[in-house]
This record gives sequence, C-alpha cells and structure tokens, in this order.
Amino acid sequence: MDNFPNNLNDENKIFLPLNNRNEECKWLTIGIGDVTNSERLFKMKYPNCAVYGVEPSSPGNFSNVGKVIPYGIGFNDNDAKISMKVNGTYIEQNFKVLSLTTVLDKYIHSRFVHYLTIDIEGFEYKILEQLVGSGNLTEEKTGIVFCQIDAELHNPQMHNAHSAVRNILNPVEFMLNFLQDSSPFIPIFNAPYTHHPHQKVTFINIENPECEAAFGFTSFFNHV
Repeated sequence: MDNFPNNLNDENKIFLPLNNRNEECKWLTIGIGDVTNSERLFKMKYPNCAVYGVEPSSPGNFSNVGKVIPYGIGFNDNDAKISMKVNGTYIEQNFKVLSLTTVLDKYIHSRFVHYLTIDIEGFEYKILEQLVGSGNLTEEKTGIVFCQIDAELHNPQMHNAHSAVRNILNPVEFMLNFLQDSSPFIPIFNAPYTHHPHQKVTFINIENPECEAAFGFTSFFNHV
C-alpha cells in the first residue's frame, strides 16, 4: 500500500498504488486545513498526476503542489456558515460554497477522480452518503466516480461537528450503511484517529472498470 503521512497527529493517508507510477491521474483533497505533506509525497511518487484542493480559508502552501479551489463544498452553489479552526479555536464563518459537481466540472474538468481525501469536520458524512444507494451523487445519476476515498470520519458528538451530522450515532454505524448492497465501495483500511476518537478509513471502488484498469484491485485481493 501507499502510505502518505500528513505530519499531523500521526495521520496517514493510505491507498493502493497505481499500476503505473508514470500514469496521469487526478487527486482531490476536500478540506486542506493548512496541512499538505501527504499531497507533497504523493506528487513526488506520481509526478504526472494533477492535484487539486478545496479549502475556503487555510490552504497553507498547497499551491506548491496543486491547484487551490478557494471555496467550501456542499450540494448547491451558495453562501453558508462553515466551522473553521482559527488560532486553535473553532468558529463559524460565512463562505462561498460550491457543489461537488461544480468543482468537478469547472475546476477539475472531469467527473472521474482517482483519489479523494476528505476531512471537513463532520460534513464528510453528508457528502459520502450521497455517493451510494439512492443518493444524488451516485455514478448512475451523475457520472461521478471516485476510485479510492480516504475519509476522516469525525466523532459526531465532538463540539465542533457540523450540525447536519448530530443525528449520526457513530462512524461504525455510518460505514455499515455506506457499504450497503448497492454500494460500489469496500473498506481496505480502518483505524481510530486522535483522542476523540475519529476514524480514518480508505474505501475502494470495486465496480468501475476504469478504476480496475488504473489500480488492479483484483490482483490486490488475490494476494491478500
């Protein structure tokens, strides 16, 4: 597996490697949070891949490794309050928010993304649940494909969790629902993260043939 440490609280972004490290690919970070070491290491290994990051306020030095998309993420293009960490304290601020489809179409120019890493203080649950089942962002409805997803699933009970996820009991329950029969995703890595605790999990898309061609997921399972 590829392991790209982020140098923050021992965070690691775990993925299966591309079949060809010289292949072109797309990496999307949703929630940069002023930390970019994982993206830097990824770009060193896969120099022909394009890296994008969505972050409304704290991109750090992300522009050294990829393109910064300076907005929040949501389901519609509008203005919204987003919980941001400022000098160690979380506060709500108003930011311009773009829908995921707008980000993909306007900035990445593709709805096929090899790598997604998402960390947005709880709202990742609302984005991810729309990618499966009867969600509005499934491949069948939108053509959106993510081959691998690194998600930081926040403890919904933490003080700064997005208000939209307060009714989620725990990350494990969410993962079970996310892996329903109609989901194209399965988990290949999971570990508790920080003292809250949150959960770090990597999902792979085992149904899309382009993902299989890029990563050879089948051969990975043959060697497990």
